[in-house]
Amino acid sequence: MMPTREELRPAGRGAIHFAACLRQEGAPRAPARGRSWLLKQTAMGLSMAASLILPISAHGSTSQPYPDRAINLIVPIGAGGVADTSARILAQRLGEHLKVPVVVQNKPGGGQSIGADYVMRSRPDGYTLMFSTGGFVAAPFLMKGFKLDPVHDFKPVSLVASSNNVLVGSNTIPGGTLKDLVDLAKARPGEVFYGSPSGATTLIFEHLNQVTGMKLEPILYQSTPAAWADIIGGRIHATMEGPALALGQVQAGNARVLAVFGPGRTPEFPDVPTVAEQGYPGFGIESWQGLWAPKDTPADIVNVLEQAVIAVMTTPQMKQEMRAAGLDAKGSTASEFAKEIQDNTDLWRQVTTAAGIQPQ
Repeated sequence: MMPTREELRPAGRGAIHFAACLRQEGAPRAPARGRSWLLKQTAMGLSMAASLILPISAHGSTSQPYPDRAINLIVPIGAGGVADTSARILAQRLGEHLKVPVVVQNKPGGGQSIGADYVMRSRPDGYTLMFSTGGFVAAPFLMKGFKLDPVHDFKPVSLVASSNNVLVGSNTIPGGTLKDLVDLAKARPGEVFYGSPSGATTLIFEHLNQVTGMKLEPILYQSTPAAWADIIGGRIHATMEGPALALGQVQAGNARVLAVFGPGRTPEFPDVPTVAEQGYPGFGIESWQGLWAPKDTPADIVNVLEQAVIAVMTTPQMKQEMRAAGLDAKGSTASEFAKEIQDNTDLWRQVTTAAGIQPQ
């Protein structure tokens, strides 16, 4: 019996059904040329059917809930410091929350540019992230040839933690207040120095110079301990430090705390007023650490990460762990972190312009 029109009509599996009909017992054989044409049509039909199936499979492979494998957390700073410690605390708690490993990789150098460049070039799928300090935002204003743009080349995820740093003064300063340091610097121009182990510290002190009218001279160090050695030895007069780390030296009588840089006092030194409280209103700068993703990371992935950071950073356990490291746990929305980055960028542009600082 010849197949009916309905049996020959292609519909989804019609290409396959059509070929089967040609093999029915009793069906007349087509001429050689006709069979060739029919085989070509059958092949085309099979190809179309495959094209309908493949996109479904591909979509299925990419629709797994994020994340479904390990996340690499790039820290563009060397191991062992406060930033590295807090990154590892975050990685552990974030991994527990997301139920995947979060693996810390240190890629230091170039004012955080080596690690940052690695992240910028990574696939924007949420599996390569960066944990950096505010020094990354300061770097373009201080380093010649720094080609990364923190505002435009990355996507902010969350402000993770901050440090309400203190102004540490040498015991060689008469008195124990910010005013005493200002008076000394004005009385001895060019002879009073601050120690800076980072670009962000340099910009904060230059900002302090501008608002107080004094002129502390910078001495650059490779590390904070090196600056501390000269503070204790009386070779420099001031530096910046996290309150928890400064506490031991102050209790040992090696230095004193003159002011708090941030907007509020710190529990380690509750009797020490802020810079703003000592006559310079509007001054209030905290160091910070934040989580970033490559620029083209999808918004839904950023949202998952943002909410995860907020969830883990606001627990009492995390607040306690960060406090022990000398930090205040934060956890912010991506938009709040973006505003912090932009505010820092605007401030450092203003400070470097006023101070005549050129990238070196």
